[in-house]
Amino acid sequence: MTRIEKLKYARAVLLTQDRIALRYQKMIKRELKKTANQLANSYETNQNDSQFAEIQAQHKTRMTEILTDLNKETSERFKAFKLTGKKNIFDNFVENSIYSILASNVLTTATTVSANTVAIASAVIMQTMQASIADPYAATPTKVANAIANRLGGQNSVSRAMTIARTETHKAANVSQYTRAESAATDSGLDVVVEWISTNDGRRVRDSHKNANGQTRPMGQPFNVGGESMKYPSDPTASAENTINCRCVLGYDVR
Repeated sequence: MTRIEKLKYARAVLLTQDRIALRYQKMIKRELKKTANQLANSYETNQNDSQFAEIQAQHKTRMTEILTDLNKETSERFKAFKLTGKKNIFDNFVENSIYSILASNVLTTATTVSANTVAIASAVIMQTMQASIADPYAATPTKVANAIANRLGGQNSVSRAMTIARTETHKAANVSQYTRAESAATDSGLDVVVEWISTNDGRRVRDSHKNANGQTRPMGQPFNVGGESMKYPSDPTASAENTINCRCVLGYDVR
């Protein structure tokens, strides 16, 4: 494929991802605001964080449900994408394996998101308590509750929800594509080559991802992205620095 063809492919992939992410961003935002209100009401009622662990568990369960649906839809939608090749490398029955990987990723993300939500609420409580040294009225139960609701459920919930939705959609798409290609290479004896494609679409792109653009590897060999080994963009084993809000795309070919 030419450079222009690769960019067209990459942007078509990202457009599909963005459409999915935008829909789930709304669901995640509602969930973040719901949990923010639960935490705020709990603190105002009890004047402590005694119920935060229970709220965190409920938050994790609901996030798991949302992210499971996001991952399933993304995986299904990306069956239609292929870069080029002499054979269709999605003919292998690998969907159960893909869903197993995605389910593990969902559990990890839901656990992290729910823990971070409660950690933010706890940090707000500490900040208001520190402020009360100079102003005793700064830490009344109502003011603390309002601070929790505003910090977790205000404008921050919009950007946080989009980051979660975009990152998880991107991850699910690349996990699905890579696993299908890997199965084709292993089970069918096809010579599958994967390529790291950076869209360079005007948004802020990490220097390490710009430098990784155009790297090709035989299936199974990782890319070198800023000194870190990654099987594909948004590889869940990679650092947050190399995965959050990434917009790179996995290309693959059969030779």
